[in-house]
Amino acid sequence: MPGRQEDKYVIPLSSMDLIRRDIAPYVRPDNHRALQKSNIYEIRSIYFDTFGLRDYYEKHAGLQMRKKLRVRGYNTCTENSEVFLEIKWKNNTFISKDRTPLKYTDLADLLSGGDLEKYFPYRKDFPNSLEKANKFMFYLKRSTRVPMNLVTYTREAYIGIFNHSDRVTFDSNIRSMMYPGLDDLYEEGRLVSFLDQEFVLEYKSENPMPEWFKRIVRKHNLRKQAFSKYVRGIDAHYRHVGDCTKHEIVAMIHY
Repeated sequence: MPGRQEDKYVIPLSSMDLIRRDIAPYVRPDNHRALQKSNIYEIRSIYFDTFGLRDYYEKHAGLQMRKKLRVRGYNTCTENSEVFLEIKWKNNTFISKDRTPLKYTDLADLLSGGDLEKYFPYRKDFPNSLEKANKFMFYLKRSTRVPMNLVTYTREAYIGIFNHSDRVTFDSNIRSMMYPGLDDLYEEGRLVSFLDQEFVLEYKSENPMPEWFKRIVRKHNLRKQAFSKYVRGIDAHYRHVGDCTKHEIVAMIHY
């Protein structure tokens, strides 16, 4: 398969308990592999874009083949916090990711031109880390991408009982901050909420949607829609941010 398919639905928070109850016979809690504690956790992502907001406008234009670069962390910052360099690819209706782990304390040095082999020793759980890190750095530098938007939210994750490639997530309390520094990944005080009365329900799988989820879609009259947390996170701050000059953007960036 070229990747997985993702279906998104923006739903009032008042319906969360009902939908959680309806999916219960078909799923179990999906404890995040990086956390191993709970199926509810905070996701924190710094998105990188060009000065002209190329990725932002490609999403608005509906391009079928595009990518996003981001650094993703979880929950709160600790001495040993690990983050992930990610490239999220979209090819028509299919989604795939290149993802590799890195110590958060090494992030600034790496992006400033550090030796990749130093930060990405071989790991059995991520055997292609160096290759994926090289790819991330190539796209970052080729288009002069800089930290553009921090998006943080609470995720509640479930995995299918009958097919473990089926994944259902509830994303709520979504908030963002423009022009973050790399040390802002775990920032809370300056975040602006932009979806506080609704949540995003996502169904993700490498297989066709099962009948049990189709029944839930029909029962609750759900409408599939495109929803980009990165794009909405920018729109929450500056509806016309694309009109900013390069000089103005540079002046607001800490990286």
